[in-house]
Amino acid sequence: MRYNINARIIYDASDGTLTLPGSPEPDSQLSITASALLYFMLRNTGVISRDEILKKVWDDNGLTSSNSNLNQYLSMLRKTFRHYDIDNIIVTVSRGLLQLNPALSIEMIDASSPMVAENDPIPAPLPTAVTNTAPPSRGTCWYMAGTGMLVTALLLTLLGLVGKSELRPISLMQLRHSECELMASDDMLRSVAESAWGNNFEAVRQRLKLQCKPGERFVFFYGDRLETNGLGRVFLANCAMHEDNPFSYCDNYFYYSWNPQ
Repeated sequence: MRYNINARIIYDASDGTLTLPGSPEPDSQLSITASALLYFMLRNTGVISRDEILKKVWDDNGLTSSNSNLNQYLSMLRKTFRHYDIDNIIVTVSRGLLQLNPALSIEMIDASSPMVAENDPIPAPLPTAVTNTAPPSRGTCWYMAGTGMLVTALLLTLLGLVGKSELRPISLMQLRHSECELMASDDMLRSVAESAWGNNFEAVRQRLKLQCKPGERFVFFYGDRLETNGLGRVFLANCAMHEDNPFSYCDNYFYYSWNPQ
């Protein structure tokens, strides 16, 4: 489901991306929780209590809800959309009540997509269906499925015999870069220069429009290919610290192939 908000930005609820009208590539991407909150508000445009939002977005999806979490993601959404000249994407009506800004112009682009009932949980993106012109018989399907499972089992067995490597915990080292508190694995720092690692972190953080704040820390990792030709797996976690818990909750960003601009 995609929404054109104020004719300034196109929000795709399936992956949380924000794309400028006419642009072929997304301009930014919301975290999973921020996207779930925005999608819920777009589907429920009336006045909603904070308790209902916490239940539908957090509790019903197996997450720990709190007013501080809700406040953080409200601030994150407002700041993100302010970058696109959209002020107060979600407004506070009165104490304990919130509403999607009624002054906004919201256009549903994928009008052919089925609407979701208000009380339904937020759905996960569905895989694209492939239509076969000549579907195989049930016996053939079972045969193919059985063969596939057998081949998979054999491959897993071979991999287990070939690479019997002992599992070991990842040791994280605490660093500082500019105003950010960073965590990196020993293996990561041994494979690249610390200065190059810090510069790559800064490029990824700025691309994702993340801020360094007190009480928050980042865990950053990427593959070797980012050093050579700009492509590689990239993982960044933006975590909040709470009392004795160094990772109270985290927003995680993973890219299979990162291409710096």
